[in-house]
Amino acid sequence: MRIPKVPSLARAAVSAAAFALSMSSASGSEVINPPAAPHVGLVTTPASELSLDMTAQDMTRIMGNASKEEVFATDGIESRALEFSGAIPSKVILTDGKVSRVTLDTFRTDKDDLPAFSHKAWFGMASSAVRRVLGEPTDLLHHTFFGINVDQLVFAHAGEAEVSVFLRGDRVIAKALGRNVPVNLFRVDLPSPPPARRKVSMTTPHVGLRTGDMEELYGAVKFRVLHVFNGQPASRVVFETDRSGTYAGVTLVDGVVTEFEDLGPMTDDASFRGR
Repeated sequence: MRIPKVPSLARAAVSAAAFALSMSSASGSEVINPPAAPHVGLVTTPASELSLDMTAQDMTRIMGNASKEEVFATDGIESRALEFSGAIPSKVILTDGKVSRVTLDTFRTDKDDLPAFSHKAWFGMASSAVRRVLGEPTDLLHHTFFGINVDQLVFAHAGEAEVSVFLRGDRVIAKALGRNVPVNLFRVDLPSPPPARRKVSMTTPHVGLRTGDMEELYGAVKFRVLHVFNGQPASRVVFETDRSGTYAGVTLVDGVVTEFEDLGPMTDDASFRGR
C-alpha cells in the first residue's frame, strides 16, 4: 500500500493558501478556513487484536470499557453494540456473548454532537437523497481544496443548531456543526497490521490485514463490490469460511481491512449476487 508523504509545514501552508475557497455561490466573500491536506496514515489500535467468536470477556480485556452501549435483538438473539474512542474510533457487535462484527471509523464520520435530524443523512448518500431526507438546504457553498471539488449543504431546523453536510463526487463525506469546514475532511487513518504473534496463528479476519492476507486465510473471493469513498478505493468482499456454508464479510480501504463480520450461512442463489 502506498502511503502519501506528509508535506512539510512550509509546503502545507503554501498549499492551503493556494487551494482555499475557490467559489461560494451562496455567501459571497465569506471567509472559509481550508482543511488539512489529504493524508493517509497508519495508526496502532487495540482493535487489531479482536477476532470473530472472541468472548465478551476477552474483548473487554483488550478494549477496556465502552463509551457507549446499545442492546438490541434480531430473530430472538440478543446483541450488544459497543462503541470505543481512541486513535481510531471503533464499534464492536457482540452476538450471543461473542464478537460478530468489528468496524473502524477510519474516516471519523460518526459524531454524537450533531442534532438528531441530521442522522438521516448517511455517509456515501447522494445529494438528491440528502434533500429528500433533510429538505432543501438554507445555503449551498462550493469549494475547491487541493484541486478537489467539495459541495457544502447547510441545513437549519427550528430550535436546533445548523448542520453542514459535505459532498465529494456527489456523495456525503462529512457532517459538522455550523459552517466551519472540518480540518480532517480528507484525513484517513488506517489500522496498522496486527502484531506478528497474532498474525502467525490467525484463523479469522483482523483489522489491519491486507488483501493478500485475507486470500491466504480464506482462499478465493466469493463476491466483491468496488467503490470509492472520499477519494480512497474501497471494497466490500465476502469469503466462504472453513466452516461449510458460512461466510465472512470484510471491508477494505486502500487494501487494508477496516471492518469484518460473521455473515453466517447465506443463500447461493444468483439473485443474491445481483444477477
